[in-house]
Amino acid sequence: MTAQTATIVANPLARRLRHFDGVQALRRLEERGFKARLELPETPAGTAAAAARAAERGDTFVFVLGGDGTVRLAAGSLAGSGSVLAVLPGGTANVWAKEAGIPQNLLKALESHLDGQQVAIDLGRAGAEPFLLMAGIGWDAQIAAKVRPALKRKLGVLAYVLHGLPTLHQLRTTEMAWSTEEEAAVARVGLLVVSNTRLYGGFLMFAPEASARDGMLDACIFMPSTLAEGLRHALKVIVRRHSGDKGVRELRTTHLNITTPGLPVQVDGDVVGETPTTLTVERRALLISVPAGKLTPALR
Repeated sequence: MTAQTATIVANPLARRLRHFDGVQALRRLEERGFKARLELPETPAGTAAAAARAAERGDTFVFVLGGDGTVRLAAGSLAGSGSVLAVLPGGTANVWAKEAGIPQNLLKALESHLDGQQVAIDLGRAGAEPFLLMAGIGWDAQIAAKVRPALKRKLGVLAYVLHGLPTLHQLRTTEMAWSTEEEAAVARVGLLVVSNTRLYGGFLMFAPEASARDGMLDACIFMPSTLAEGLRHALKVIVRRHSGDKGVRELRTTHLNITTPGLPVQVDGDVVGETPTTLTVERRALLISVPAGKLTPALR
């Protein structure tokens, strides 16, 4: 009987890599009947390439140790393949792990995948850039662009807060033109968040009903006319009561085209460029591993 194969792709800069025993993990995989290897790519492009090679080899599992940025790159390479993405939460926020119910302890996470289940989920893209969680255009991407990677690895979401609070008074709405399959509009927008799953930053929810298995993207567009209204929007997002508020537009779509140039774009916390861009969803294009039992709300 031919042994199943697996690859562990670990980001060498991952904050929690020091808590990971690669030799022990490989030994455990071998005990479970896998022929396994460990790769430590030095760049984001290397992460995507390592995952792509694993898919080309036909690996059963591709274990990815890193934060949400590392995970999204691997996901982009594995989409459409038969290989299963199994996340080992090695970053600071580890939002995907929270959404999927994956244990934060790395060896427990490994075991949960080996005893778990596989699910096909949607993958979002901003242009060619993949995202599992969400994409943001406007204020959040402006703030994210100013956060140094080292500080992000050290403080996680707090790094964005520290950079964002002093600049809140400088934020302004910008005229944005967008279109879907059903409509086109132009408005002054502060922030547009497009969600594939529910959590944003690990605790906020712009789209509490979002599912990574429905073939849709859930967009939330904030169009405050005054600073006071913008602050009200922020507070209502925190308490999850922004839906239906004045100046907030929600829509569900498979295709959202932003034609206005020069607006910063972030996906899963990584700033990836500027508009114009098109946000799309690839329905159930990615096989992921999650613990056994009832699926979490974002995966139902």
